[in-house]
Order: sequence, then C-alpha cells, then structure tokens
Amino acid sequence: MELQPHTFQARDGRAVHAEQGTLTVPLRHARPEGPGLTLRFVRFKSTNPSPAAPIVYLSGGPGGSGIDTARHGRFELFLALREVADVIALDQRGTGESNAHPELVQRWAVPLEQPMDEALLSATVKKAAAEASRTWTAAGVDLGAYTTMESAEDLEVLRKALGAPKLNLWGISYGTHLGLAYLRRHPQQVDRIILAGVEGPDDTWKRPAHAEALLDRWAAVLRAEGERGPGLKARLAKLLKSLRREPRVVEFTDPENGERHTWKVSPFDLQCATFESLRDPAIFRRFLALLPALEAGDYTPMVPFAGMLRDGVLRPMPLAMDAASGVSPARYALIKREASRALLGGSVNPEPLRAGDVAGVSDLGESFRGPLKAAVPVLLISGTLDGRTSPDNAESLRPGLSQAVHLVLEGAGHDGLFQSDPRILERMKAFMKGETLRDERLRIEAKR
Repeated sequence: MELQPHTFQARDGRAVHAEQGTLTVPLRHARPEGPGLTLRFVRFKSTNPSPAAPIVYLSGGPGGSGIDTARHGRFELFLALREVADVIALDQRGTGESNAHPELVQRWAVPLEQPMDEALLSATVKKAAAEASRTWTAAGVDLGAYTTMESAEDLEVLRKALGAPKLNLWGISYGTHLGLAYLRRHPQQVDRIILAGVEGPDDTWKRPAHAEALLDRWAAVLRAEGERGPGLKARLAKLLKSLRREPRVVEFTDPENGERHTWKVSPFDLQCATFESLRDPAIFRRFLALLPALEAGDYTPMVPFAGMLRDGVLRPMPLAMDAASGVSPARYALIKREASRALLGGSVNPEPLRAGDVAGVSDLGESFRGPLKAAVPVLLISGTLDGRTSPDNAESLRPGLSQAVHLVLEGAGHDGLFQSDPRILERMKAFMKGETLRDERLRIEAKR
C-alpha cells in the first residue's frame, strides 16, 4: 500500500488535507499469485487524539465511487465523522479511480415506436449483456472477478494494509450488501457497521409487494394533505387500463440533436416510470404533477422519461456484481407471485440478469444469500418513502443481528437517508463513538 499527502477538493471548492492511497489486491483472491488489481482511496485523518477503528465508506450502485461521493453531496459527512476515526472514501474494484476499463460500455435500446412490455425489455437487455460479455472478455476483462465476495476480501486486504485490528463500515444501498458480505466472512474484524437503505444478502431482486405498499403509503400521505377523489392507485389503474386498450402516441423533438421521434407509450412504460419515480419523495411528487395531463389524454409531459425507460448502458462491474448476487429460488417464486397481482407488475425488476446471462460470471449461491448471524453492533437506517430499499429489508435482518438498532425516518426516501435531517448525523456519530442507541422513528420534513 502507498499513501501520499493529498489536498482533497470538494465540488464547491473547499479543500482539506488528506491522504491518497493505492492498494494492490488479487484479481481473484483464491489465486493470490495471479494478476492484481489497483484500488484507490482517500483517507481523511481523524481529529480525535484516540481514534476508533477506521471508518470505510461503501458506495451504492453497484458502481458508485466512494471518492466521488466524498467530493460531492456527502463531503460534510466525511469531515464530521473524523471526530470518531479516520474516514476512508474507497473506490471499490471496477469503480471510479479503481476502474481499469472505464471505456467499456454496452448500450441497449428498445425502439420508441414499438410498444414495450416486460418480455421485450428483458430480451433486449439479455442480448446486450451477452454481446457485452463476449466483447469484454475478448478485451481481457475477467467478469467473474467482479463479485461482492471478491470486493469483501478487498476490504480485508485494506484492513491488514492499514494495520487496523478492526474496521468500522458505513454503507448505503448496494454498499450495505457489500458490508453484510464482509460481516459474514470476517465478523471478528468488524467493530461497528452503519447500514442505510439496506440491500440484504437476498435483496438484489426487488419485491413487487414493497412497491405496492409504498403506493399505499403515498395514498395515505396525499389523503392527509387533503386530496379527494378515487385515490392514487385507482387513478394509476385507470390510466393503465386505458393504455392497454390503446397505447398513446407522442411526437417530440430531441432537444440535443433536433431529431423527430414517435413514442408509443405502453402500460409497461407507465409502470416503469411510476416505479422509477418512487425512489425518492421529491422525484415522486414531480411525477404526481404529471397525472392530470395523462388523465386528460396528453402524454407529452412523459417525454423526459423516454430515454430513461427505453435505453441504457451496461458496464462490467455493475453487470457482473448483480448477476453474481442473483436471487434465491424461494425469493424468485415470491417475486413472480407478487408481480402477477401487483399494480406495477414486473416493473420493479425491469431488466434482471442472472449469472447464466453473463459469460464468465458464476452465481454466488445460497450460502451467500442465506440468513446471517452476527453479534456486532449495527445501526440500520431506513426511510418510509424509500422506493428502492424498503424498511422491511432491514427488519428481516433483525433476527440474526443481536445488537442491531433501527432508525426509521418517517417521510425520507432513498436519497435522504443521511442528510435530510441533522439528527441523522448526530445518531451516526453517537453510534460510532460507542454510545447506546435504541430503536427510533424520526419525522423528516418534506422538501417540495
């Protein structure tokens, strides 16, 4: 490992003294004598004269950059947690400055003039994944090396290189999936762990029932705000029924290149747009503002969704990571049952890929996805209006985590789990300092 003095500059221009780290890990930990990977990180030195175990930030995605996260919206959090210990912004293998192949991307697209359904989207993405995996393998990329278990072992190499008996982990979304994998493999090396927006070992494929429950919660929120009429779900159901009878045709001009497009908006388009918007309250309120126009038969306000719903890109690390984590047979069967009767159908997993869809990637198996037991102090953080990681994900872990406490943020979405209220950081610092917390619910004021 190499550490060099570094002036870290945030997006807003503020700068702080830090250290830039470089660490070499095995490409495959089972073959330590084989090829290596270079990981990069930034260490913000603690302001505490007796610091606790280093705090390692684990980004979401998969594919998020820890260094970039520190540079942007969570800069203040990284600085604040220095009161406890050194704070490390890590770029996981295949991400940010630890990505040896940033140029490798594979685009996919469903033609706008063709009505889209779940089967068409799935077939399109699977075809793109097959093409990508062949191309990337030919370019020398070992896709099978990009799994959560390999990344978990990277953390162990980092711990040893730092000379730290233990690590504190701080993860969000996919970062919790990685943190839990490390906890399973190395429970004695974890001091404390914060898991916000929990993606448990078998939560990579999302449950339609969670989206259905969230629509019910939103309906209650809107009623409490004075909305009258048939209710949110009834309005959406009516729109979907109308689209099943006849897709709406929208003509628009691409503002970037001036090209004219014809978009046949299908029921699945609307289901996917609804689910994508459920991610966070501010986003969903913007979606709700479109409903009166849609109900009047004008789907022009949906145009900004066209690109997001009908095309995308695949990258090696996120593609391989999710495919390897996979889904258990029991959860897969549950998801299929729920999707068959859910208002949003299969839109909650719009383009799922298994290991068999990506050449070179192997499924991590039921031992990876099975129940987890650990006696490490864990702070779970969930938002009641989080459309990506339901509070139920966190609660399902509780039986195996004997020292877990759950901070539930009433009114928070996926993007508001750290900074939507200053009390959240207070609880995080107290937890990392070893103070005893209890289960708690905090009301988060909505930002319009």
